[in-house]
Amino acid sequence: MGNHRRNHAERRRRGVSRGVVATVVVLLLLAAAVVGWFAVRDRSAEEAEQAARACVEGEATLAVTADPDVADVLRTLGESWTAGGPVVRDHCITTAVTAAPTAVAAEALAATTYDPSAAGPEPALWVPSDTAAAAAVAARGTDITPRSVVTSPVVLGAAPTVADGLAAAGSRWTDLPALASSADPLRLALPTGPATAATLVAVATDPGTETQPLTVDRATSPAAVSAVSRLALAARDVPADIADVDAALDTIVRAPDPTAAPVRAVPVTEQQLAMRIREGQQLAAFRPAGPTPMADHPGLVLATADPTARAAAAEFLDYVRSAPGREAFLAAGFRVPGESTDTPDPIVGLDFPAVDPVAPVPTADARAAVLGTAAEPSRPASTTVLLDVSGSMESIDGGSTRLDNVRAALGQATGALSGDGRLGVWIYSRGLDGSRPYRVLAPLGPSAESARTGLDALSGITPQTATSTYASVLAAYRSAVENWSPDGPQSVLLVTDGPNDDTSISPSSFLQSLADAADPARPVRLDVVSLANASDIDTLRSAAGQTGGDVIVTASSDPGLAGTLERLTSAR
Repeated sequence: MGNHRRNHAERRRRGVSRGVVATVVVLLLLAAAVVGWFAVRDRSAEEAEQAARACVEGEATLAVTADPDVADVLRTLGESWTAGGPVVRDHCITTAVTAAPTAVAAEALAATTYDPSAAGPEPALWVPSDTAAAAAVAARGTDITPRSVVTSPVVLGAAPTVADGLAAAGSRWTDLPALASSADPLRLALPTGPATAATLVAVATDPGTETQPLTVDRATSPAAVSAVSRLALAARDVPADIADVDAALDTIVRAPDPTAAPVRAVPVTEQQLAMRIREGQQLAAFRPAGPTPMADHPGLVLATADPTARAAAAEFLDYVRSAPGREAFLAAGFRVPGESTDTPDPIVGLDFPAVDPVAPVPTADARAAVLGTAAEPSRPASTTVLLDVSGSMESIDGGSTRLDNVRAALGQATGALSGDGRLGVWIYSRGLDGSRPYRVLAPLGPSAESARTGLDALSGITPQTATSTYASVLAAYRSAVENWSPDGPQSVLLVTDGPNDDTSISPSSFLQSLADAADPARPVRLDVVSLANASDIDTLRSAAGQTGGDVIVTASSDPGLAGTLERLTSAR
C-alpha cells in the first residue's frame, strides 16, 4: 500500500515536470517568434530605407531658372541641397540652376511651345526678379501660392554727392521727369531691366492713388504718357555705349566730377548697389519719396512640370528659406522675408531702412503699356485752343451754359499738361479784336503759364453774337504753322457748337485755303470738338481729315469732355 502511494506521487511529480517543461518550451518558441517578427520588421524597414537611398525610381533633375541677380546664390544652395541626397517620390534629385534675365525667361515661358535655346531647360521652378513680370506664366499656372524668396528695394544708384542733393530736395518718383528735363538735367540712364521697368511704373503712378495698383487706364492717360515720355526722351541723351546697369554704375564711379558725368543716376536694386559698395566703390542710394518698388523674387512652382519635379521644387524652396538659405542671401546683400524681414548689416554709404509703404504690383496690362510708351515715347504737344464764344454758347446744357461747362473742362484738362508742352488760347465770335473775329487770350507758350493766363482771361468772357468759324480757324492754323516747333506734334483744337454763319468764306474756299496754309515740312493737325451736330459738320470733318485730325461730337455736359480735351492737348 505504501509503495503504491509512493509510485503514484512519483508519477504526479513527473507529470508536473513534463507540463512545466512544455510550458517553458511554448514560451521560448513564442519569444523566438516575437524576436523574429521584430527582426523581420527592422530588416524590412532597413531594406525600404536602402531601397529609398538606392532611388528605386531612378534619378531626376530639378530644373530651376532664376534671374541673374539671385542665380548664383540659388546655384550654391542647390549644390548644398543636392549633396544631402534628397529623395522625392523615390527619385534621387539633382538641382540644375540656369541664369536667365527675367524678361527673356518670361517670353520663353509665355510662348505656346517652350524653346530651350532661349532661356535654358524648361524649368519646374522659376524665380524672376519681381511679381509684375510673373504674369507671363499665368497660362501655365503655379502649383503653390507664390511667395518671395528674397526682396530688394529699387533705388537710384548715384555718387554720394548726387544722392545727397536729391535727398535734400525731397524728390519723389513722380518728380523724375521734371528733374530729367530741367536746365541742369539729372541725366538718368534707363537700361532695359526690371529696376528700370519698376521706376517707369512709379513715374506713371498718380500720387493721389499711389497706394493702389497702377491700372491700364491710368498708364495710358495723357498725364502718365507725358511723364513716361519725358523721362524716356531725356534718357536718349545718355551715350549709347552705356547700355546696361553695370556700364552706368562704372561711368558714375569713374567720373572725376560726378555732377558733370554723362550719367548721374541709374535705377538699380539695393542689392546690386550693396555688392559694389562692399568692394569700396563710391556709390550711394537715393530713395525717392513715395511707395517703393520692390524686386520681390517670387518662387514659382510651375504647374506644367511633372509631379516629381513639382514636389522637388517645393522641397528645395523649403531648404532655400531655411537657415542656410537666409544666411547666404543676407551675405549677398538681399533682404530675407519672414515673420520679420531680416536685413544685411549697414555699410558705409548704404543702410537698409524699413520700407513702408511698398509700391503695389501693377496690372500686367498697365506695366506693358508703360514699357510700350518708354519704347516709343510721345513728344510734347504744342496746341492752340480755339474756343467758340458765340451767342449759342450761352445755351443751358446740364444746368450750366455750354461756355461754363467748357471753361470747367479746360481747367481740368490743362491742369494735367506736362511742363514741356506748349499751349495757346484763342476765342472767336465776330468783331472781338477790331475787325477780326478772334482774340488771342494767351499766345503759344509754356503750357502751365499759358493755361493760367488763358483761363483767367476766359473767366471774364460772356457769349457774343455770330460764329465766324472758318476765318478764325484759318488764322489760328496759319499762326500754328508759323510758330511750328520740331519738339513734338503741333495742332489747333477747335471747340465749337457751330455752325459757321460768316458767309464771306464758303465751305469750299475754306477747305482750299486750309490746304494752301499747310506745309508738309511743318505739319499741323486740326482737331474738332463739336458740341452740337451742326449743319456744317461735314465740312469740319473734311478739314480735320485733310490735316490728319479727329472730329469728336459730344455734349458740353458730358463728364468725359475734360478727358477728351486733355487727350487732344497732350503728348501723343
